[in-house]
Amino acid sequence: MTETIDARSSKKVPDGKLIRVDLTYDDRIESVTITGDFFLEPPEAREELERAIEGHPNDVERDELLVAIQDVDASLIGFTAGDLADVTREALT
Repeated sequence: MTETIDARSSKKVPDGKLIRVDLTYDDRIESVTITGDFFLEPPEAREELERAIEGHPNDVERDELLVAIQDVDASLIGFTAGDLADVTREALT
């Protein structure tokens, strides 16, 4: 049985916003919460982004996360999909 781990990572995007990712994972990412001082359009897209990250294996590659994040129909203001993928990967290490 794999241990369940709670992890957090954050990043202040240069000339941008703060992104914080809290997640719980074992072999797979079980739950994700994205917070920070960024903006999303529409605001409800935050939950869609969280669902897009959940379920991936804990050794997911950055590019796979990037594709999942980019598949969400949202405008990310003050950060990029790559920033979110990087913060998520950092929390998993």
